[in-house]
Amino acid sequence: MAEDRTAKQKRIIAILKLAFLLLLIVGVPAFVYIKFGGEIFSKHFADDIISYLQAHRPESFAIIILLQALQVIVCILPGQPIQMAGSYMFGIGGALIASLIGAIIGVTVSFFLSRILGRNAMHVLFGEEKMNYYREKLNSAKGILIVFLIYLIPGIPKDLTSYAAGISEMRFMPFLVASTVGRTPAMMGSILFGYFFKRGDYTAIAILCVVALLVTVICLIKRKDILKLLDNIARKGM
Repeated sequence: MAEDRTAKQKRIIAILKLAFLLLLIVGVPAFVYIKFGGEIFSKHFADDIISYLQAHRPESFAIIILLQALQVIVCILPGQPIQMAGSYMFGIGGALIASLIGAIIGVTVSFFLSRILGRNAMHVLFGEEKMNYYREKLNSAKGILIVFLIYLIPGIPKDLTSYAAGISEMRFMPFLVASTVGRTPAMMGSILFGYFFKRGDYTAIAILCVVALLVTVICLIKRKDILKLLDNIARKGM
């Protein structure tokens, strides 16, 4: 009788965990899309954020932090317009600080949320094969290097990395440092774009766009080779 009650309680807890995760990962994006529609994917999204920040200037720094954290947690908001709007409002230094704080909050929430809810919940939501693929790499002796490269190189899927890290053997602080350092160059590119746009320096914008496009195209063309490289690094670290 006691065993049946314990098993029932475990099932209820598992269902509640999954429901909470679905609310966060599916419900929040659905709410954002219903409220804002396709605007969040339009080229005017950065302008809309800037207009909103200007209308709410006292809270604008906190809003950038919140948007950046939300973008990391639910992976629906594009990060570049948020960072561009931040640099337009606060300059390079202020935007970088706000974006990094937001990213750190987002990574922390997703990492520990995954650890609390457990492996089964992650498998149900994201797929067992995909999560095991990431876990295998993160559990290798070269896991920190792999995390850094995943966040550094454009074209490599990184949305699930913090959730996979939460159910891996990787410790939080090394993961946080590697992911933060790895994402900083791309973040700086978006921040510089917003800064140059505010100054009307279209030559610098053109150069930045060309460099970003070339790097992205090369990484996409070499995507299979890059993924093989990550596989080799993981195997050598076993």
